[in-house]
Amino acid sequence: MNLWKKIKWFFVSGAPSIKKPETISLKELQSRTKKQLESIGRKMGIELDRRLTKSKLINKIKFRARMKSKKR
Repeated sequence: MNLWKKIKWFFVSGAPSIKKPETISLKELQSRTKKQLESIGRKMGIELDRRLTKSKLINKIKFRARMKSKKR
């Protein structure tokens, strides 16, 4: 790609957009799989064990979310 194409691409494509943090309701957590719950937990900074029951995984995610909201 030559210099002019790069410059044109920069101005035509615009600045990269900033993604908003994903919000998940409690009802949506019930419909997620254990693998999905584990990935949500990792995004929040906790390591979840998939050997636990689904309700225990959800409770740990809820607890972490409450702790994060109190710190703000």
